[in-house]
Amino acid sequence: MSELGHTTTPRFVPDTVGLSDLKGDHRAVRHCKIVGTLGPASSNEKTLKELIEAGLDIARLNFSHGTHETHRKNIEMVRRLSRECGRHVSLLQDLQGPKIRTGKILGDKIEVVSGQTYTLAYGVEQTTPEIIPIDYRELVHDVQVGQRVLMDDGLLAFKIEKIDGTNVLVRCLDGGTLKSRKGVNFPEAKLSLPALTEKDSRDLLFGVSHGVDFVALSFVQRPEDILQVKKMIAALGSDIPVVAKIEKLSAIEEIDEICKVSDGLMVARGDLGVEGSVERVPGFQKRIIESAARFAKPVIIATQMLESMIENPEATLAEVADVANGVLDGADCLMLSGEVASGKYPVQCVRTMAGIINEVEGWTLKRPVRYQTNFLGKQDHWEEHEAIARAACEAADELNAKAIVCLSLTGAIARSIAKWRPHTPVIAMSPRRDVVQRLVNVWGVYAMQNPLFYNTDVLLQDLPQLLKSLGMVKTGDLIVITAGIPINHMKPTNMIKINRIP
Repeated sequence: MSELGHTTTPRFVPDTVGLSDLKGDHRAVRHCKIVGTLGPASSNEKTLKELIEAGLDIARLNFSHGTHETHRKNIEMVRRLSRECGRHVSLLQDLQGPKIRTGKILGDKIEVVSGQTYTLAYGVEQTTPEIIPIDYRELVHDVQVGQRVLMDDGLLAFKIEKIDGTNVLVRCLDGGTLKSRKGVNFPEAKLSLPALTEKDSRDLLFGVSHGVDFVALSFVQRPEDILQVKKMIAALGSDIPVVAKIEKLSAIEEIDEICKVSDGLMVARGDLGVEGSVERVPGFQKRIIESAARFAKPVIIATQMLESMIENPEATLAEVADVANGVLDGADCLMLSGEVASGKYPVQCVRTMAGIINEVEGWTLKRPVRYQTNFLGKQDHWEEHEAIARAACEAADELNAKAIVCLSLTGAIARSIAKWRPHTPVIAMSPRRDVVQRLVNVWGVYAMQNPLFYNTDVLLQDLPQLLKSLGMVKTGDLIVITAGIPINHMKPTNMIKINRIP
């Protein structure tokens, strides 16, 4: 019998897939998560299984490439292998978005000369070298004289000198070779592009019907872009979270408003570097992370984190420092793109990133936690769950608790607790499998499904013994529990309880 007068055998057996890192002394717990893009180098069963075993937490499906059949096979393979490996691996659908590109260029490439004037005109194919076709019909309504135009990831630069009817006249500032179907950026303009293209809408329908865990929206400019996608997802009968990819200057200007309506942010450094100049990207990164932390939204840092490992088995010192700084800045997730999708060493990339994260967290988690450093400044008003989240972190820290356990239907309290970056691992329990999968991208949170969530007395009294039977705690350990009671009424979190394991 336990000290609570109940039998030592738990009355429920939840799905504990993904909690193996929490067994024993918790030394293997990694708080910052790893996203890896699936592609030709990583879409075979052997490599994907090794990636999962190496520490892959989220598989990114890049819908700028591949067919629906390819993505369907990858989805099924990720789900099956994650079960076999005993790890929760979530699926992130990354929509292509409304990328503006040049049309087909004469001979597939021309030399653009600095100082020379060119005409940007709507079209699909170039007929004369002086006219550059652009696949955006409304261009003349969105740009102004004096604004910059960048092509091919910023390698070619132009300045708008005149708007003439349906054409835009530009003078080349930095010349070079222009090839067909290269990306075009307008860093100073707020474009009236739709948030979703026809292709995106078809891809989104596919993603929802195949149960992806997150949807990433490319080239977000305003909060309304996120709301439009959420409305479509709701119309499809789903509530899949939407991650806003921040890759335009217009999004930086409205970052807080975008963050409020999003379910997460991605620091898409590639296009940010093109639009805002590369030396400004570190500042953009910090600003985006600060906004995500303020509103308890997970944030992903992406682009060129271990770029040299596409060809080489070892990372450069600069890349190691970049990954470390991502952890220090407070990212929930770090993302590998070409390194895993098409590189020569995909598994080694994940191992390297996991090793860097573990090393940095080994000493950063010894520093004061966020609530001790006036992280968000003075709060004029606290919501009930926010006060409980911070109190749970303080209690766990002061008492050297083994775990913070969140009993939650939606996972919101786990995200609130993670915002304060507690030293203590967070175990979230929800009856919803989709919530368990969606908490994979949250810093320091490990989730498990509990199908018998609905009896307060049974769950709270048997929970310590359950964790003990799973090897996550031992006799004498303390745990901090948060819940909304009565649980069977689905109340928001309103309770904090401290338990010593019998």
